[in-house]
Amino acid sequence: MSRPRRPTRQRDAIARPWRVWLAENLLRGVPPEPLAAALVAHGVPPLLAARGLREAAREPGLVAARKHQRLLERQALAARLHRAVALPLAIERRSTPPADEFHARYYATNTPVIFTDLVPRWPAFTRWSAAHLRDHYGAAEIEIQVGRASDPAPDLNYLQHRQLSTMAQYVDKVLAAGETNDLYLIANSRNLARPALRPLLADVELPADYFHPDRERQARSSALWFGPAGTVTALHHDTSSILLAQVVGRKRLHLYPPGDPTLLAHASGVYNTLDPERPGPELAGVPVLDLTLAPGEALFLPVGWWHHVRALDLSISLACNHFRWPNDHDWYKPGALR
Repeated sequence: MSRPRRPTRQRDAIARPWRVWLAENLLRGVPPEPLAAALVAHGVPPLLAARGLREAAREPGLVAARKHQRLLERQALAARLHRAVALPLAIERRSTPPADEFHARYYATNTPVIFTDLVPRWPAFTRWSAAHLRDHYGAAEIEIQVGRASDPAPDLNYLQHRQLSTMAQYVDKVLAAGETNDLYLIANSRNLARPALRPLLADVELPADYFHPDRERQARSSALWFGPAGTVTALHHDTSSILLAQVVGRKRLHLYPPGDPTLLAHASGVYNTLDPERPGPELAGVPVLDLTLAPGEALFLPVGWWHHVRALDLSISLACNHFRWPNDHDWYKPGALR
């Protein structure tokens, strides 16, 4: 806690050097009690010290400085991520490369890429459908999300929308729903960790040199996304890199780079208050990758990339993050800084 070199005192107001000192220390996060004690110790009357602290905390300049400071802290956190992984400028559609090439060109550089030949090799690509899930897993108890459409933030409030169902009951709901965001199977439901759905992973053939071979880890780290056309996942980023495999239906994604200042300024936790489907002036000029992920395509979505997802059709997707390389960036939550 620094002090001004020439403390002076006025009976009706705290002298300017002390007001500057107060602003500096409040901006650093110093609690008010030691600040008040320091003022009193240097001859400022206690009532005047308390009033000066209240006034300093309400100063428009300090409020603006705090807002700017939060943005700078978020940018610094994004810069930390950028130093570890390179920021890409474009996205490719290509065949799945060998592991060393994938790691060097995409994983280690935080570069998104779409693989066009991986999912078509899976048994899941010809087997999975709403009817298949109902016929082969209909009795399985699963956790579903319901009542999402009336909630402006259903992803953030997912705990309020949990409900148990059988797969057969859920499939019937999906087929009867039409286009809606009211019901969904999401990652937080962790349905693939349920023993009754584990056999689904036998239909998936991930590159052995990309992913950890432990099936138990795969079940814990994989997510089944299944819902009608119209399901939406709000703009957010993940704290790990993910392979998002589109098995049935199409999904439209808006992708934004991690360090964009506009996105960081509107971050809230891992979510964002901006909506690519209702773009205001804030998103004008922000670089975006607007893409449609077709059935059979797999998107490597690197950690930190902002993405908004809408299902254009009834959709079944699989997301996996149990890569062989380090993939835990839970510290990367610039929107949590306050």
